[in-house]
Amino acid sequence: MKSYIVWTFLLALLPAAAAMADVYSWKDANGQTVYSDQPPPNVAARKLNVRAPAAAASSAPMAEKKAAKQPDNKQVASDNAAIAANNAKVKAQNCASAKANLATLQQNGRIRMPGSTAIANDAQKQELIRQAEKDMQTWCGK
Repeated sequence: MKSYIVWTFLLALLPAAAAMADVYSWKDANGQTVYSDQPPPNVAARKLNVRAPAAAASSAPMAEKKAAKQPDNKQVASDNAAIAANNAKVKAQNCASAKANLATLQQNGRIRMPGSTAIANDAQKQELIRQAEKDMQTWCGK
């Protein structure tokens, strides 16, 4: 897996390296055209012009796009306030549910185990009460 990542990285760098390196062309003994970054000794190799194209003339369009992507600070503040209000509402609902659950567990003598029809024994009932108290502390801060 690691070698796959290394090779992918190296292949991604190859076009940039090729744009910077000199490239030579020549015919070998069999008449085949050969391309390389180093000319062979005692052979008339031709240096090819393979430079990368120049960058865009102006960066102004990029700056305009960047400015258009940035959200308005007032809108962000408004969205954050709405999210905070919704989170407070959910926290209050969860607190009320945790209090009701704890009261039910403390008042009833016979408690059914969650997801079952079996009646909880004393140890299980104490564990359910402990978890309900923990939930109440989480949601109500008490």
